[in-house]
Amino acid sequence: MRIPALLGKVPGSIYAVLVLLLLFRVGSAQFLSVSNFLNVLQQSSILAIVSIGSFLAILSHGIDLSLGAIVTLAGMVSALLMVQGYDVVPACLIALAVSVAAGAVNGLLIAYSRVDPFIVTLGAMGTCEGLALVLAHGATIPATNATFKVLGGGSLLFVPLSALIALASYGLFGFLLKGTALGTHVYALGGNEEAALLSGIQVRPLKILVYAVNGLLAGFAGLVLASRLGAANPSQGIGIEFDGIAAAVVGGTSLAGGRGKVWGTFMGAVIIAILRNGLNMAGLPMALQMVIVGLIMVGVLTLDTLRRK
Repeated sequence: MRIPALLGKVPGSIYAVLVLLLLFRVGSAQFLSVSNFLNVLQQSSILAIVSIGSFLAILSHGIDLSLGAIVTLAGMVSALLMVQGYDVVPACLIALAVSVAAGAVNGLLIAYSRVDPFIVTLGAMGTCEGLALVLAHGATIPATNATFKVLGGGSLLFVPLSALIALASYGLFGFLLKGTALGTHVYALGGNEEAALLSGIQVRPLKILVYAVNGLLAGFAGLVLASRLGAANPSQGIGIEFDGIAAAVVGGTSLAGGRGKVWGTFMGAVIIAILRNGLNMAGLPMALQMVIVGLIMVGVLTLDTLRRK
């Protein structure tokens, strides 16, 4: 097989990562240092976990704008419970239960009311953000429990524990989506809901399950974030849902639903994380970072489109 043919089979996301590494290495000698590499791993783990939820929503021909707000709410609930004297495990379990409930409500409304997922999850985003503000009275709640801080700040053989958790999550969902009937049903739902229904797939319960799992993923990401920061803030998860959507799309997931791979989303999350880290090290203002992120996204999508053609 000729070299050009081989290069044509390489996903555009790989080229994007290599280009970003080269550019930021030229701009900063510290960019490819071990310490910065571990920092990127730790920072990207939260986005990577949330991006699975974005991927599942888009794959099933929906969208989930509430993920960032659920991240915030889960971190806030866990921190408040620990401040009130709850042990780490009950506090985390209650926070995850709240997150799953929020996601399940989204799924119920989407499945039975026929309201567009964009509208439902947009409303949920505002509701969860408001609940976090009310619970904290607008203040930052400390989460300094030593055991809890291991979740987001611990490491195993110098590798951040949160990064290992993110990789394990992708391994699990990669297996579920590729090797089980559940995964086949999710792809079928996103590809053609009417055909999925006629083939005997329980479409409504499947939608509820997808969004409940999204809530679980966002809740777990919220625990990791609060653990890493040592505090829960009413606004700390806001905006991560958009990076999650960007990661899924850059990773090759079709916005029309029914097409995409979870490991492609992982590569998309890596691209976004590297980009954010490199731009921060370059000292660029947030407004300019948003412009550059948008241009990079367009470039990667164009490259993949041309490669497929």
